[in-house]
Amino acid sequence: MNLNGDPNYDDRATGRRTYRETSFSASSRDWRCHDCGKLLGKCNGQQMHIRRKSAEFMASFPITAKCPGCGALNSKNKA
Repeated sequence: MNLNGDPNYDDRATGRRTYRETSFSASSRDWRCHDCGKLLGKCNGQQMHIRRKSAEFMASFPITAKCPGCGALNSKNKA
């Protein structure tokens, strides 16, 4: 049941909230969590730019990160 009113959330199939990336109008360079849709980083050419509070990182591919919002493990193999 979607109690937050966001039409992008769909929990009917899995029983948990998942974010439908196809309905996103954000840039294709954005890397978002596959479960909650939180922005994890932005692709900058051949690297991923990640910013968390006062820390900034540039990481090469493949890359794996834990979502700071929901804790899901996310991976990306290429830009």
